[in-house]
Amino acid sequence: MNSKSYYPDVKLKAAPMMSGIVLVGTGAVICMAGMIVGGSAVCSATRRWFRAQAVQSPQPVKTKWAKRPKMAMTETMTGNGMPAHSGHA
Repeated sequence: MNSKSYYPDVKLKAAPMMSGIVLVGTGAVICMAGMIVGGSAVCSATRRWFRAQAVQSPQPVKTKWAKRPKMAMTETMTGNGMPAHSGHA
């Protein structure tokens, strides 16, 4: 038996490996910075939208939700006050 390996030893050069590691690390830092800036922009826009909704007038929203059960009840009634038929026998 021959004790020689069929696969040659892999030899990596240090300079290209270090360059690749530095570039991947730099890309990760830039990505994190972009996510922070973008996330803060979305949070700020959402906060402004909520404040605008609260400042406009909260009364119509309360009125709309207060009328909702009454509207649902009137939609299911026919003209004579009886519940509408579903069409099933």
